[in-house]
Amino acid sequence: MNKKKIRIPGHVSQLFWDIKKESIDVKKHSAFIIKRILDYGDEKSLLWLRRTYKDALIKKVVKNKRGITEKTIEFWRAYYET
Repeated sequence: MNKKKIRIPGHVSQLFWDIKKESIDVKKHSAFIIKRILDYGDEKSLLWLRRTYKDALIKKVVKNKRGITEKTIEFWRAYYET
């Protein structure tokens, strides 16, 4: 079965100013993408994030804490009530 590679939409890709956007693999780099969007994303990018990744994975990334600001961690912990 030929699976189509999921691409990051333009409005989200602007959050990855420091890397080559075409090198981002949505599946392989999920934790990195989640962290970046949680820290810097707007409402539109957060909607894409929540459609693309399961809440369980987002919660796991927040619980890990590495690479996310403390302010972001506290917000998402409150949001998910963890």
